[in-house]
Amino acid sequence: MDILKIAENTVSAHNMLARNDRVLIGLSGGADSTALLYTMLSLKEKYNLEIACAHINHCLRDTADRDMLFAESLCEKLGVKFFSLKKDIRTEAKEKGIGEELYAREVRYSFFESLGYDKIATAHNKNDVAETLLFNFMRGAQIGGLSGIPYKRGNIIRPLLDIKKADIEAFLKENGYEYVTDETNFEAVYTRNKIRLDLIPKIEKDFNPSFVDVVTKNATLIREDGELLDKMAEGFFSGEVIISELNSLENPIKRRIIELFWRKSTNKEQNLSADFVEDILSLCQKNHTGNVIHLPFGFVAKTEYGKLIISKKLQKQEYFYKFSPDEVLEIPEIGKTVLIKKENNKPDFYLDNNAELVARSRKTGDVFLPEKMQGTKKLSDFFTDRKMTEDERDKTPVILCDDKIVSVGNLRFSREFQDKSGTGYKIEIRECKDA
Repeated sequence: MDILKIAENTVSAHNMLARNDRVLIGLSGGADSTALLYTMLSLKEKYNLEIACAHINHCLRDTADRDMLFAESLCEKLGVKFFSLKKDIRTEAKEKGIGEELYAREVRYSFFESLGYDKIATAHNKNDVAETLLFNFMRGAQIGGLSGIPYKRGNIIRPLLDIKKADIEAFLKENGYEYVTDETNFEAVYTRNKIRLDLIPKIEKDFNPSFVDVVTKNATLIREDGELLDKMAEGFFSGEVIISELNSLENPIKRRIIELFWRKSTNKEQNLSADFVEDILSLCQKNHTGNVIHLPFGFVAKTEYGKLIISKKLQKQEYFYKFSPDEVLEIPEIGKTVLIKKENNKPDFYLDNNAELVARSRKTGDVFLPEKMQGTKKLSDFFTDRKMTEDERDKTPVILCDDKIVSVGNLRFSREFQDKSGTGYKIEIRECKDA
C-alpha cells in the first residue's frame, strides 16, 4: 500500500496545505510520527514547505530521554529544524489537580502553538479514530465525541487519518526507516491501551475483520450530522445564554449551545461529557439564582438573574488596605486600582483633609446610608437590586472612613459624606494594567 499517495490525497481532499506553508510536526519518535515526517518531506517540493519538528519529553518513562535523543538525531540526519521541551508532567499535573493525560495534551499543544508555525501536523491514524470513538462511547460522550478525530481543527492537520496502523508500520519496515517504541503502549493498564490491545482485536477476530474501517466511516457520518446541528445551534447562540430562550429550544440544539458556551467561556477544546451537559440543562430548567454545578478544569456553571454563567471557580479573597486621598491604591486580589482625588466640579463625596481611608472586601452585615434615600440599606440588598453576580460583588471594593462606608466602589455613595464643608473628592476605579 502506498501510504504516501494516500496521505497526499487526504491532504488535497481536505485542503490541509497551501503553498509556502511553514509546517510543524509533532514528533515523538514512534512509528506514526516518524512516518508522518517522511510523508511531509515527500510533499515538501510540491507545496514548497518549510518543515520543522517539535518533541515533548513528558518525563513519564525511563526511556523518555532516549526518545528525545532519537527524534533530535533523526531531524539532524534529515536536515529538519528541531525543537524540544522537557516537563515533569506527573508532578505538575498533580499540583494543578489535573489528570496526567489532559495536562500533557494542554502542554503539548501550547508548546506547538508557541513556535508560531502556519500548520501543526499530528500523526493520528485510522486506528486512533476507532479507539477514540470506543473510548468516548464508554465514558458517556455526546455525539461530538462519537465523530472520531477531525481531519483539520484550526491550524492543526492530520494527514494520516485515512491510513491504518499496520500499513504505517509496513511502510517503515519496507523502507528501512527506524523508529522508537513506547513500551507502555503494550501494557494493558490504561483504558486506551486495553481498547487497542484487547477490545479491537477481539472484535476484529470474532465479529468483523473490517471493524476499524466501519467505525471510521460511521464516525465520518456522525461528524457530518453533528456539524449540521452545530451550524443550526450557532444561529441561536449570541455569545451569552439567556435561560428563557434556551429552554424554548429543542434538546439537540440546547445541548450544542451548552457546548458552544462551554468552549467560549473556558477556551477549552474538550467537549463536556453528556452527564455534565444534562446537569447544566437541568440547572437551566430550574433557573434558580445561586445554584451551582462543578465542572472539569475547576470551572462552575450557575444561573444568575436569568442567565447561564460558566466561570472559573474562584475562592473569595478578603483584603483590607489603608490609604490616603490622592494615593493610587492597587488591590491585586481583584486586579483593580483605586484613586480618590480632589474634585471641585460635582464631587462624589466630601472628606476632611486628613482623612484616612480603607478599601476592603465586602462583609456579611455591611450597611450604609445611600445618598438620595432615607434610612439604611444592607449592602447585600443593594447588590441584589442591581442584579450583580457573585463575581461582580467580590470585585467591588468597599471604601470606608472612620469605619463608615463612604462608597460602594463607584456605584453608590453614602449621604453621610455629602457635607459640603469638607473637601470634594472623586473616586476612580480601574483595571490594573497587568491584571
